[in-house]
Amino acid sequence: MTKISEKETSKQDEIKIETRKAQMDLFMGYMPYIIIIFFVVIIRLFIATPVKVNGSSMEPNLKNGDTMILYKLTKKIKGIKRFDIVVIQTDSGKLIKRVIGLPGDKVAYKIEKDEEDKEIGVLYINGEKVKEDFISEKVKLNTCHDSWEICESEITVPKGEYFVMGDNRTVSKDSRMIGTIEEDKILGTTEIVIFPFSRIGKVD
Repeated sequence: MTKISEKETSKQDEIKIETRKAQMDLFMGYMPYIIIIFFVVIIRLFIATPVKVNGSSMEPNLKNGDTMILYKLTKKIKGIKRFDIVVIQTDSGKLIKRVIGLPGDKVAYKIEKDEEDKEIGVLYINGEKVKEDFISEKVKLNTCHDSWEICESEITVPKGEYFVMGDNRTVSKDSRMIGTIEEDKILGTTEIVIFPFSRIGKVD
């Protein structure tokens, strides 16, 4: 009886060992996927994540439905620079705008005549004229549209905040209406369209 009991015990131990081995093999088989998921989560939380353009406020440079890469570390590593395209977190969702004024800047648009004798809003930063090559003359005509204050007075950007505008200034809801944006509301910068495939590439 003792010998039989010992054999049964030995078999049970072998079964347990085989079971553990099978479980370990199964776990190791899933390990590459676990590692991939882990890094995807880390990347999306702290480094980069897709972000979608909603609306037409950044046309013609960005189109409604464009999917872009939001770089979350940029503002910590390089800082936010003038004319960067940034993603802003608001109570109603994310906004994608372009930085015009940096903390401490004095921002003003002066109405001047272009080559065709049309009145346009010309950007001045700290009293110096600054070119906005990323927008057309037609857009410059609309800079003061429904927000004449920006073309009638100088705005000083508070410390730790940014003055942002959309490239399509006729329809853009931006710092002309909602005021300057606090730095902690800016999630990061974006400049690469990854979808649709016909529009893949860096945005001016």
